[in-house]
Amino acid sequence: MGARVRLPDDLQKLLRSELEVAIRESALSREDALIATRYIVEKVPQIDIAAELCMERSTISKRLPNITRRVAWAAARLETIT
Repeated sequence: MGARVRLPDDLQKLLRSELEVAIRESALSREDALIATRYIVEKVPQIDIAAELCMERSTISKRLPNITRRVAWAAARLETIT
């Protein structure tokens, strides 16, 4: 059984397409955008993302708070614009 992916409340309510746009608009590095897509959109556990990127799981864990904060900020900005 795989690990559960836990997202902030403000990201859980968004559709897949809205999450993809928010990730694109959040100006993340290519690597962080990949982590965001795999974790937030595709719900892949941190350990699997780490293995794909040849990193430790703890590195992914340390980077995710900043990534999710930036994606949430971009999502909120996009919501206020539309």
